[in-house]
Amino acid sequence: MRHDHRPYWMHDLWEQYENWWVRRFLEPHFESLGQNAKIVRPWNVEVFGPNVHAGQAIHVVSRSDQPVSFTVWSPRDAPGEIVIGDCCFFAGGVRILSAEKIAIGDGALIAKSVTITDSDWHDIYDRITPRPPSAPVVIGKNVWIGDGAFVGKGVTIGDNAVIGARSVVTKDVPANTVVAGAPARTVKSLDPDGPFKTRMEMLGDADGLDRFMKAAYREQLSGNSTLGWLRSKLFPRRGG
Repeated sequence: MRHDHRPYWMHDLWEQYENWWVRRFLEPHFESLGQNAKIVRPWNVEVFGPNVHAGQAIHVVSRSDQPVSFTVWSPRDAPGEIVIGDCCFFAGGVRILSAEKIAIGDGALIAKSVTITDSDWHDIYDRITPRPPSAPVVIGKNVWIGDGAFVGKGVTIGDNAVIGARSVVTKDVPANTVVAGAPARTVKSLDPDGPFKTRMEMLGDADGLDRFMKAAYREQLSGNSTLGWLRSKLFPRRGG
């Protein structure tokens, strides 16, 4: 689709519907979920198991072919947990899998099809043990993890670090470091003084951001009509 033909009222109604779905069907599965969550197609997001916490202004973009899952799977006497900070972003296909603990800091950017897990899920010799090896994963603030990367058990990633696409991270990554490869190796160091611009700055004023986005959508969709949208669905044509 080259152009969004929806009139503004349709966009606004759809957004209200997604927000309602989050509150009605998804939020009860979180142990806690902060305010101002923005979850696109929330019916493609799975929260499985206890102790899944998310902070303010979490942003998740899912699709039917790229679901997002937050999964805690562990024995009752040793429950795992997932703790997500404020203003974090998760793209389609992300899997967060915890048997012990995964902590993700404020402003993290988790790109498409990333897997973060704190367990091997099976022992090398004992493939049926209910307690496979595990070790907590800690991801710092303002970390960016690229498409398709894998972060394994026991890893700590420092603040502002960047993990390249398709990287396999099995060892700690210092703050302000760019790593890439399989296994991931340092390719660049960042200036710890920045200047960094983070999602916390963008989402810190939730009401102001909401007003800005509504105004932007009104302007972008201002020339659209309901009849025009129907025409685009029933009789699409090249160029719009």
